[in-house]
Amino acid sequence: MTFGATETLVIRKATPADLDAIKAIADAHRHELGFVLRPALAESIGRGEVLVAENHQGLIGFAEYHHRRDAQTTLYHIAVIPQCRQQGVGRALVNALCAEASALGKLTVFLKCPADLSARGFYACLGFEVLGEEPGNGRSLIVWTLSLTENTQKTRLFRRVSPYGAEGQI
Repeated sequence: MTFGATETLVIRKATPADLDAIKAIADAHRHELGFVLRPALAESIGRGEVLVAENHQGLIGFAEYHHRRDAQTTLYHIAVIPQCRQQGVGRALVNALCAEASALGKLTVFLKCPADLSARGFYACLGFEVLGEEPGNGRSLIVWTLSLTENTQKTRLFRRVSPYGAEGQI
């Protein structure tokens, strides 16, 4: 994938060698993600359920998720370093996750996002739909779902307008 005018963005599975960089990104996004435990990240990496985005700077983003036994994939955490936001990195991570989930026969991607974050615009731009709102730990959470049918995926790749305003910041 071409990133900007001269850079290449690579989306790949995380390896144990990536753990420190992923944890540093997670810690820098503690307000958005909460406290992400290192052992939990290591387990997810071991299961092959963490994607990373990297360019010439190194790791610039990650997505941690879980493919459930049913037809659902749950996205737990996604973060992109501030200087690389709104350049398609978060979209590339979600697209790679959706492609993997579809290949495994999953029908939906599910996530919860604090209601006060601008990321809700990002999710809406990708075609996620709000299922509802529920209480969280100190703040309200919006529950989102994305259908992985072929028609929805084609729409998701090109969607730009969000009901929340400008495209989100991931």
